[in-house]
Amino acid sequence: MQRSVKPKLNLLVALWCCLATAKAQDTPALTEKQLTTKLWEAVGGHANWDNARYFMFSCVGGRHSFAQGERKYLWDKKTGNCRFDGVTTDDEAITVLFNIESSEGTVFINEVALENPRITEDIIAEITEEFNKDAQLLFLPTILEGNQASYHIIGEKLVGAQRFTVMEIENKRTSFEDTVRGQLYIDSQTGRIHQWRPHNDSYGYIIDNYKAIGSGLVLPTRFTGTDPTVSITYPIAAALINIEGQKFSEP
Repeated sequence: MQRSVKPKLNLLVALWCCLATAKAQDTPALTEKQLTTKLWEAVGGHANWDNARYFMFSCVGGRHSFAQGERKYLWDKKTGNCRFDGVTTDDEAITVLFNIESSEGTVFINEVALENPRITEDIIAEITEEFNKDAQLLFLPTILEGNQASYHIIGEKLVGAQRFTVMEIENKRTSFEDTVRGQLYIDSQTGRIHQWRPHNDSYGYIIDNYKAIGSGLVLPTRFTGTDPTVSITYPIAAALINIEGQKFSEP
């Protein structure tokens, strides 16, 4: 009796597995429009992103040559005004007040304004590049922002035991005035990005932490690079309702 029951149980288990696999295969893949909707839902909604104006964030890590340690930013998404606070590789406190669109601004070293226009211009250009690299990761879920984004689904990839939809994307002008191109590995159920592989880079990032930053928004704050030297975290990430106006005019 026991010998006949065991084969039957094995057969039932095998049939159940086949049915489950068939059901998963029959589940229709998301269209590009549905997937982009999922992406915006995961970040908190397109409307919340549109309505948010001020962002404060800091970051540690990554490949940066100008500043050391924690880099701090205050960004007005509406005007493009930005404030950077950090420490140079010469151990000097630096504050840069600039506009990411016009590249105009003022540089303060130890709270004293630089008076050399050429050096000021060079520093602003370098800090703008730093901001672009840091903003690109933190605001990665909003990569579809604007009317210059092009994207298409190129397939699915199995990472460990989980399957992700892979989307190839390029945006020639993001909300932070940068060009972004690469591949997103997206959880089609939640809309969250699991991996980011920038175009023309030999490394990629695994995203393993998301944080509610206020104003209904949720953003990724920890990126582990396949090359450890590019890993980056964001200890501070917040959407603010109001800020003091002098933050963009005084050190």
